[in-house]
Amino acid sequence: MDIIEIKNLSHRFSDGTLGLDQINLRIEAGAFVVLAGANGSGKTTLIRHLNGLLQPSVGCVKVDGVSVQKDPMRARRLVGMMFQDADSQIVGETVYADVAFGPENLQLDQDQIRKRVALALKVVGMTAFADQRPHLLSGGEKRRLSIAGILVMEPKVIVCDEPFTSLDYPGVRQVLKQIIALHQAGHTIVVITHDLEKVLAHCDRLIIMQKGKIVRDGLPGEIVADMETFGVRAPCAFQLGRKVRALLNLHSLASCVG
Repeated sequence: MDIIEIKNLSHRFSDGTLGLDQINLRIEAGAFVVLAGANGSGKTTLIRHLNGLLQPSVGCVKVDGVSVQKDPMRARRLVGMMFQDADSQIVGETVYADVAFGPENLQLDQDQIRKRVALALKVVGMTAFADQRPHLLSGGEKRRLSIAGILVMEPKVIVCDEPFTSLDYPGVRQVLKQIIALHQAGHTIVVITHDLEKVLAHCDRLIIMQKGKIVRDGLPGEIVADMETFGVRAPCAFQLGRKVRALLNLHSLASCVG
């Protein structure tokens, strides 16, 4: 079953710039999709249509069979968004208050809110941080807090926009571990990232965008050889493998000439 269905989606900004050009895309429930492309290719513009942060100029976006335009609040409950700047999503004075912000806006009763917040913090391993001030957390902890703030809304889709930006190695490990665990728990995952080395082995689909269009879409192993054509740096392992193959070919040629 498709959890996301996009038909003929185009988006033109107020200055006349065409951000998306006739996008057609389906994403199955439970998929792990990586969305890549050079800066300005339309990746963030595309994902902002999934929960109504942007509205189509042309076309339609459906989440779990319902148009985002017709019911944006439903889409925002089903599609959780983790933005590149974790600080921009912090709204509470404590970790607990920050996670509770979403369900409070849904006007849930306090007992439900406590249960949801407790579970979300437990999932990301931050129960002990409940009374701490979120702005004092490390980069990796702030990203995990963002994930808790998404989980508390009980979404079906989790979208991560450059989740590894500015993180040190321990922070990257923390966030990647959480993303993989969320996928294993049944969530549909969409990750925008330039750091393909970190996620390519875990995803089942790679989409590359260029100039507002989808130019490649398929299994990562089938696309990785073409990605640098579209301004996306290939994973280091692939680059090393290519160099090794080239050296082996040169050695083989030298042996033949000798």
